[in-house]
Amino acid sequence: MGSEEGTAAPYLESRAIPTLAQMSTAFRAHTLRHTLRRMRWFLYATLLGSLCACSKKEGARDGGSNPNASSGKAPQCVNDAHKRQSGAKLSACTLAADWSIGKLKCRKDRLLELHPDGALKRCSLVGPTDVSGFGCQENTELYEDGKFKGCKLTASKTVNGIDVRADDWITVYKSGTLKRVQLNNPAKLKGLPCKGFFNYFHENGQLKKCELADVAKIDEQEVPAGTLVCLDDKGKRVSDCKLLNWDLLD
Repeated sequence: MGSEEGTAAPYLESRAIPTLAQMSTAFRAHTLRHTLRRMRWFLYATLLGSLCACSKKEGARDGGSNPNASSGKAPQCVNDAHKRQSGAKLSACTLAADWSIGKLKCRKDRLLELHPDGALKRCSLVGPTDVSGFGCQENTELYEDGKFKGCKLTASKTVNGIDVRADDWITVYKSGTLKRVQLNNPAKLKGLPCKGFFNYFHENGQLKKCELADVAKIDEQEVPAGTLVCLDDKGKRVSDCKLLNWDLLD
């Protein structure tokens, strides 16, 4: 017992009991650290909330990245041979009722086609509609991102220096330059008398293909009406249209 008491005393003496002032200082330091930590998280949450709110306002102002994306209201479809699914999503159908998507209204009893994300691909409009600055009627087609692709025009318009007229069908590249013209009546395109459906342009604006409506002189040679003439992107005639690059759907 004596030896135990002899060893315990120095141990107890070595553990100094903190004063009240020291305890108060330590408590204040702990409280300050806790408060600063809470303030830091509060400021972070406030900043994050502000960024989210700004993002939502910007999206509402711009109408989203694609103004003709699906609004969430599903189209009413006729259960016929035109109804198609891509996985679980609708890709095409005959409309059983008029359907609005973005600023466009699609006509019932006509074919509706959708991109994989549900955005509008093609439909027949209920009435004349302005689509990205083009006066459109009947079938109108859009790219995946909502950019205008093509339609039947309601009024004459100059596109990249080419005069197109009401009731002509046009298609443009994603860049907005003219790609194809389906002429309702013969017209001169880049100096050549063209007609019909097979009139295409390179993206740089040069005529790519033309179905001649009349005899034309090309490279000092007379080419008879009805000939399908193809030219490269510098305006030179090529011997075979297959030598040019074509989209799969051209």
